[in-house]
Amino acid sequence: MPVRFGAFIGQFVPYPDLRDDFRFVESLGLEVGWVADHFGFPGRDMLILECWTTMAALAADTERIRLGTLVTNISTRNPAMLAKQVLTVDQISGGRLDFGVGAGYYPDEHACIGIDFLNGPGRSERLREGVEILDQALRGSPVTYDGSYFALSDAPFHPAPTQRPRPPLYVAAQAPRSLRIAALHADGVVSLGELNRPFDESLPKFRDRMEKLDDICAELGRDPASLRRCYFSGWDAAPIFESDEATADFIGRCVEAGATEFSFMFFNPAQLALARGFEEHRYADRDTLARVAQDVFPQFS
Repeated sequence: MPVRFGAFIGQFVPYPDLRDDFRFVESLGLEVGWVADHFGFPGRDMLILECWTTMAALAADTERIRLGTLVTNISTRNPAMLAKQVLTVDQISGGRLDFGVGAGYYPDEHACIGIDFLNGPGRSERLREGVEILDQALRGSPVTYDGSYFALSDAPFHPAPTQRPRPPLYVAAQAPRSLRIAALHADGVVSLGELNRPFDESLPKFRDRMEKLDDICAELGRDPASLRRCYFSGWDAAPIFESDEATADFIGRCVEAGATEFSFMFFNPAQLALARGFEEHRYADRDTLARVAQDVFPQFS
């Protein structure tokens, strides 16, 4: 199966610059460009555009590349309103939307907007409820739901999805609880490397997650191959872009461990807060991404 390549193009620059970055990545032939979903980073003077209004603009300002969120935080988004946003951007983009959702992981961000940062089981339970609602709502059918965190009463969902049966849904999954949610309801999982740890320590953790996911799928009677596995790179200390050989080795080892697609961190020099990741060869600027798109990615097609 061909490996799918995308770029995480964080909306940490003014919109005209972000639009140009997306159009550049689109010109390289990458399949998907991802944005973040954060209110902001307390204590850091860092520009960040709101996720879904940005996605709507990008849907109108691009032509071919798929657009996605890595990932929308369910704790800050009512799933009914979120489903309306997803269905709207799905229509604006002409069916070019991939949708990632997660439980939320920055306590300070939650605190600054007055949202409880629950413990691990609590965040997983809130994620489960949100994903159950989204799995139904994004198909365009009315939803009634009575949960501990969310409740809907015959909520209508229009417009109908452009993509059938619904836009592809990814769940950010590191722990067994979220892996199970993905296996039950999602089209794919998003998994990170271990933060700032050497690749030789990080990769076995990813492999273990993918093996656990296979076991859960077997238990549920789902074909494990039907679940996409996106490796969100740039979090561990792997010097991915030190050379073409390093990039190919990184991709090959991750694929052997279970990855079917990648999101590589894209670096715009205007956002100096992210310069360290580029200097450590974890992020790719335009020249680097253009080179590996031409010389490395085709090896895995």
